[in-house]
Amino acid sequence: MKRIVFLVALMMGAISLKAQSCETIMLPFFNGDVMAMNNYPDEKFEWCCAYARAAFYVSDEIPAGAEVYQITSVVSKEDGVSLPQDYQVDLTTLSYYAYNFKELQLQYPKGNVTICFATPASEHPYLVLRSLDEMYAIAENKQ
Repeated sequence: MKRIVFLVALMMGAISLKAQSCETIMLPFFNGDVMAMNNYPDEKFEWCCAYARAAFYVSDEIPAGAEVYQITSVVSKEDGVSLPQDYQVDLTTLSYYAYNFKELQLQYPKGNVTICFATPASEHPYLVLRSLDEMYAIAENKQ
């Protein structure tokens, strides 16, 4: 089933360069272990992918009530390196699971806080990380 999903994702990627590949954004969830990813139950994999896809959008403005951080606050889980100030957002490859996004969200325990990152080198100056509540609701609606 995942192979079919992968092939469909590849075809959709060719049609639309804006599409996020589940395999690309989910691999960090499995610490780069392709075998573990392929052996993960399909339904759980699809839900986790929908959750990760729901995480971000780019914006030209700061959403009302959002907490604002510099993009350098985002740290890679793999090597502990912060994203550079000149980071250019690419939503097709940006993985919620590859960086400390969840840890940043958990600083706001009610789960209803949107976080915005200044990305001055990107086409849109802000990367918006939806609240945990929004991400969950979007992922549930995709099921």
